[in-house]
Amino acid sequence: MSEAWQHEEPFAVTNVHMLDADVLCDVTILAGKEKQEVRCHRFMLASRSPVFYTMFCGSLPEASVVEIPDVEADVFRTIVRFMYTGEIQLMPDSVMATMYAAKKYDIQPLTNRCKTFLEKEIAVENVCIILDQASKFEEKELIQQCLSFVSENPDLVFESDGFLSISSETMRYVLEQEKTTPKLPPEEVYASCKKWAKQSCSTTGLEVTDQTLRQKLGELILLVDIAGMSFESFTYNVVQENILSDSEKVTFLKELGERKKNVNSFRVERFSNGIDGWGYQGKQDGISFSTSKGVVLHSVALYLPCQPGSLTGSLEILEDQIVVLTQNVNLYYQNDTRYEYIHLDKKIDVRQGVIYSVRQRLRGENSYYGEKYNGKSDNGTSLSHGQIYGLTFKCSKFK
Repeated sequence: MSEAWQHEEPFAVTNVHMLDADVLCDVTILAGKEKQEVRCHRFMLASRSPVFYTMFCGSLPEASVVEIPDVEADVFRTIVRFMYTGEIQLMPDSVMATMYAAKKYDIQPLTNRCKTFLEKEIAVENVCIILDQASKFEEKELIQQCLSFVSENPDLVFESDGFLSISSETMRYVLEQEKTTPKLPPEEVYASCKKWAKQSCSTTGLEVTDQTLRQKLGELILLVDIAGMSFESFTYNVVQENILSDSEKVTFLKELGERKKNVNSFRVERFSNGIDGWGYQGKQDGISFSTSKGVVLHSVALYLPCQPGSLTGSLEILEDQIVVLTQNVNLYYQNDTRYEYIHLDKKIDVRQGVIYSVRQRLRGENSYYGEKYNGKSDNGTSLSHGQIYGLTFKCSKFK
């Protein structure tokens, strides 16, 4: 700092110099549990914070020493420098504490900076922590951003370390989001809830039993779509545990039974016309699709040879480009029949919004193919024409 700093330096620099050199500082803040001293100027705090203005200029002004036990000294010093300069370097490990203080003292520009920083920093490893804090401070926009991220990455978030340490209120947000727009099998959600409760028991020194798990979960466990489980999962997990009461088990069992009665099967057929003359050389034909709700893929309709003979090869189902089913297929010529529904060796749970693909690699006689629709694969199949006539799905009619 030059001797003529009042003449040469910008306003923010002169402000910080007055602060750092303790020139005319007239208030001492005892920050944090250790009551570390932070010296500053009343007029500067009052000019940037309505709360400080009331503290120092109201009918009962604070004395020259003010205790702020819930904001640590390092955080408070950072906030003070922001009020003096309008500049701050936010860090992931302290931004939550900074936003807490900014909210408490109504320093709106700093609150906005923190929110923008958090929105850009949302990731699998920290989204639960950010959601916790956003919930604590009732930041509705940030809450929604976090929930949208969870909805887009449910499997990764539910398996993250951050998920195990979230508060019960944040857990409610996450479970309500999953219930509204389900992306995971209910069995996985149920298992994640138990892991969260076990971690909570360990943290508080409680023995892990079905009773203490329910104590931690409370009514949260009822937000899991337990009636959407398979009968086998319900029997071998829920029924054999005592996390749910007997009456709750009966209620869910009845709902599960009702849903099984109302299973609805439907088919999606791609083409209106069938033409003969599609050749094979072991190349791939395939399509991709996604659904607006969770369903189960049961069968795939493949075109048959258009002349006496057969086609042999493999049929694959992929989820997010990962093969989840491979099975051999044998297709034989049938007079006056152009396609056949091939039942899958394993039913595929299709999750809402996830991209699935159906691929076939066949050799043999020429086959029929479809026309009049609209993608592309290396053997020519597209949305407008080609292979894979249709798909059969099953879903439940939820009441």
